[in-house]
Amino acid sequence: MAPLTRSLQQICTSIVAEALAGAELVQLEYALMVFVNDAPGISQQTLSEAMGVDRNNIGLIAEKLEARGLLRRSVNGDDRRARQVYLTRKGARLWRQCRPEIFAANERILAPLNASEKKLFIDMLVRLVEGNRVHVRPGAGRRKRTSSKST
Repeated sequence: MAPLTRSLQQICTSIVAEALAGAELVQLEYALMVFVNDAPGISQQTLSEAMGVDRNNIGLIAEKLEARGLLRRSVNGDDRRARQVYLTRKGARLWRQCRPEIFAANERILAPLNASEKKLFIDMLVRLVEGNRVHVRPGAGRRKRTSSKST
């Protein structure tokens, strides 16, 4: 099963990359924009947890999108260390422009299935992800770094 899911991930990544190429976005940047659109003012820490991406990487992605004028970050009034994230008008406009391309990409991915199979596949995929949510965390499955120092 693992090799099949890896192949599916590669297919999804490739097709979504094609869909986002015109917007000069990569999949994680677009995903971050989706989360921020759904929860304006979300903290970078919460984004990290929700997306299963290391918080430092979330910070770098947010910084890049902010430099492009697509995102605005502000200091949380209750916790000066925390950053809240918002889409700018430009970011919201780009997010809306990408939606039809992403929808079409999803349809391309699911094209080999008929309508009832698509629904069943998505339902089962959601159940698998939700049932294994504990494993959705930054660094899950990576090899631990070992010290190169000799004793």
